[in-house]
Amino acid sequence: MPKNLAEFAHAALTAEAERDTPATQATATRPDIGAGPVVADVCVRDDLGFVLLLHRRRDGQAAEELYFSTRRDDGSWAAADHLSGGVIGIDPTDDRDVAGVLRGRPLTPFGESETELFTGRPQADEGYERLCFHEILVGQEVGHLDVERASSGPDAGPSRFRKTPTCGVALFALFPGERLTVRPVVEHDGPPGAPGQTYELTCSDDGPGADPGDRPADLG
Repeated sequence: MPKNLAEFAHAALTAEAERDTPATQATATRPDIGAGPVVADVCVRDDLGFVLLLHRRRDGQAAEELYFSTRRDDGSWAAADHLSGGVIGIDPTDDRDVAGVLRGRPLTPFGESETELFTGRPQADEGYERLCFHEILVGQEVGHLDVERASSGPDAGPSRFRKTPTCGVALFALFPGERLTVRPVVEHDGPPGAPGQTYELTCSDDGPGADPGDRPADLG
């Protein structure tokens, strides 16, 4: 069993291939952070892995922690390091808390941050780039997220992937110049396959951002 949050994050990355198989489905009941730390989401970009953990602090408040790791040549993950974290105001594993924030919407932005990390990519400045992190609060009725990724540059082309949320928050890590179009697909407590509003997430050279035309009202 993991002894601390860093080990918990490392274990989540090690199990990432299994939990991302097509057989994995969103759960109708969210896990309870009162029973211990919960893996909200795992995001892998090239040889960088990011894990968003939710937990309840000793003072009773819900909090999140973002960890990262690098993949070794043999495919294993190095020990996870802490990037950021803090109190988040609501419990994303509590359906009533989430519904109070979403107010009938399937998704809403939940947090943004950025940090400079060594990526080793050819376009990086001495190997370092500023990565942008977007968190999205996801309604219980959403079965999966259809995501299209577009990158800047003459050789860049769009790619599509699916993310299946198993907790109340989805994590996205973007390199500079990337744009994501996120579309929620309702599968629980709604017409199967019904699409929701799309959301644009970006990472420019100035840091994270969202298209003002697609971004819902603030959480407050």
